[in-house]
Amino acid sequence: MCWLMVVLAHFIKAVILLCRLRSSLWLQFKPHHIAAGAAYLAAKFLNFDLAFYQNIWREFETTPAILQDVSQQLMELFQ
Repeated sequence: MCWLMVVLAHFIKAVILLCRLRSSLWLQFKPHHIAAGAAYLAAKFLNFDLAFYQNIWREFETTPAILQDVSQQLMELFQ
């Protein structure tokens, strides 16, 4: 469960950043899509092997295309 707590912490930081920057990301995507994008990026930065958990994104009810769009926009906010 430790990795889940780390992912959640990164998600919370992303949400705070979105609020501070007043991004329009929340207007473009549903909250669970943004959560999936934040979780994906957190796992990527932690070098977490997502190959074993490929179906986890179904839990977020998202598609690879949406996940890619959200992740890209989140990365732009952090740069």
